[in-house]
Amino acid sequence: MGEFLQQLWNGLSIGSVYALVAVGYTLVFGVLKFINFAHGSILTLGAYIALLIALQKVVPFQVAMGLSMVLSGFFSMLTEQQVYKKLRVKNAPRLNMLITSIGISLLVENAIVVYFSADYHIYPRIMSGVPIQLGEVLIPPVDILLVVGAIILMLALWFFVNRTLTGLSIKAVSMDRDASSLMGINVNRAISVTFFLAGVMAATAGLLIGMKFSVNPALGGLFGLKSFSAAVLGGIGSIQGAYVGGYLIGLLETFGAGYISSNFKDAIAFILLVLVLLFKPSGIFGKGTKEKV
Repeated sequence: MGEFLQQLWNGLSIGSVYALVAVGYTLVFGVLKFINFAHGSILTLGAYIALLIALQKVVPFQVAMGLSMVLSGFFSMLTEQQVYKKLRVKNAPRLNMLITSIGISLLVENAIVVYFSADYHIYPRIMSGVPIQLGEVLIPPVDILLVVGAIILMLALWFFVNRTLTGLSIKAVSMDRDASSLMGINVNRAISVTFFLAGVMAATAGLLIGMKFSVNPALGGLFGLKSFSAAVLGGIGSIQGAYVGGYLIGLLETFGAGYISSNFKDAIAFILLVLVLLFKPSGIFGKGTKEKV
């Protein structure tokens, strides 16, 4: 029983990371109907911005983390305004936007390699590393921050999307962009805010991963792909689906590694992705839509 509870907690902690990144994928897909594969690189960028600020030793690391979240959000918004928006204005195919997002991802990761090298980096410790023992379960303090922080951000996002005018405008744009424009909604502003929110969520995940493990330029690659699998599993375009998909991937990955084999740990997310695409392409909370061709 103790081992089961330990694996359950481990799954929830890593699932929180996947959920945060998956929400970013689903937010962008909701308003633009394309997969932003540069989203994983924002996770890496956020982790390294905090490291860069911390190395200057001007502000405490906690402040560096907050600045990293905001700056990553602005970088994500800037890529939309300077790149994706120009493609949208030209009515470029979505495939062009997808390929462009891959190019941005490669650009960010290689820029980090040039500046920081490909080595792993450890964050400054801001909390005790001694695990808290609850019965037979050992809980590292950073895991508590990870789970609680993710839940707070998710609740804040829910409140913003469902209880503010800007959030409601984002929902309207995700339902029908043309009708929203006719109703007087500033579509470009709604899309920019969406990218900012997605960037903040991804950067937060990168910071939490850095506190729990370490950071390297390829950080967003594997975590980004697993989180994309979580978004598809939950139903791409569904915020609650992204939450559920993230935690399901985290739990199944952890239990699979603990009870089957650790060799399958990284494969589980992609096996689930294939199965979902085969048997329920719309995901758990997604709705199948018909598209005229």
